[in-house]
Amino acid sequence: MATSQATSIDAPATGATPHLGRISLSNFRNFERLEREFPASGVAVVGPNGSGKTNLLEAIYYLEVFRSFRGVPDAELVRFGEEVFRIEAEAGDKEWSVAAGYDRRRRLKKVETDGRPVERVSEAIGGLGVAVFRLEDADIVRGGPRERRRFLDVTLSLTEPGYLGTLQRFRGLLAQRNEALRLGVGGPELGAWSEGLIRDGARIAAVRERWIAEGADRYAEYYGIVSGGDRAGMRYAASIDAADRRGRDLVPSDAAPEQRRAVWVERYRRALAAATERERRRGVTVVGPHRDDVDFVVEAGEGFRDLRRYGSSGQQRTAALALRLLEADRLREHLGREPVYLLDDVFAELDEGRSGRLLELFESGRSGQVILSAPKAGDVTLRGGDLEQWRISNGRFLA
Repeated sequence: MATSQATSIDAPATGATPHLGRISLSNFRNFERLEREFPASGVAVVGPNGSGKTNLLEAIYYLEVFRSFRGVPDAELVRFGEEVFRIEAEAGDKEWSVAAGYDRRRRLKKVETDGRPVERVSEAIGGLGVAVFRLEDADIVRGGPRERRRFLDVTLSLTEPGYLGTLQRFRGLLAQRNEALRLGVGGPELGAWSEGLIRDGARIAAVRERWIAEGADRYAEYYGIVSGGDRAGMRYAASIDAADRRGRDLVPSDAAPEQRRAVWVERYRRALAAATERERRRGVTVVGPHRDDVDFVVEAGEGFRDLRRYGSSGQQRTAALALRLLEADRLREHLGREPVYLLDDVFAELDEGRSGRLLELFESGRSGQVILSAPKAGDVTLRGGDLEQWRISNGRFLA
């Protein structure tokens, strides 16, 4: 398929797209103080490794999910020798603003939207609408299952109403049930924890599986384009299926969410019953969305092979790019407008062919603001090389 044929899922007709206007940093990573105004089209942040360009993108994404995209604790984001960091940003039209701060000594995080504190951080996530692409994204494919679950949980928290609250409840119930198992609790007393776990766990698994199933064709299309014609696929791998010998119940593709959830509830209940002895021996809950995974495969010879075990680094990186492109499409569909694209050295370690095809995908049909990082000015070719360039060194922008 030609690159020009690849259109995003339900791509909306966008006019004036909201964009990041101003950002202010205080004691975040290697930035002591920083205040910058971003052009509506975007900017290329150019500098050597360790200069702070990735830290700037991390600060922007922090205001989307209030967590580091590197997965590090908030305390490690505070500048060395300081106690508190603060990040503030507003949209280019100044109709929206967000701020976040963290006090390392008090272990206290505060978030504000439009100048007002929010009671729960979860109420403020997704305010800007950011799609992030990172060099390290290959770890989603080649890393452990936790990386893939984290990817799904973040993207679904931003696009699926109620998902984050359900996930938080599930984690609380899981911790309580695991403690009960550790203490040797069983029977009806353990069943009291199990019912809540089944209810919330079934919803999590159903939403995750639907996201993967609905995006599988688009993922395969993007993989084929970036790779130059290779075939690939993905599927949700539920631990429930391994525990339930009756196997997966068939659900019509057009089934209502309530019907899909009901099937998952019954499957989860059977799987927990089948795992009773294993749980007693191990003292933990052994099936559920906290043990699920995503399988990635690529065509090799006469069949498909597991991409994590047998794929090359180039194939794994291509799979991660296809996954992020799908995620960006879904985010755009949810927002009804273009997101802000953060590209952190994303073209590095790609061969010329893959890099060129990925560049075409960004140039055709993706008009949102782009904020990218690159080690050298010559590496910045997106938007025809016309992006404004900011040079950075040791946490300071050079005139």
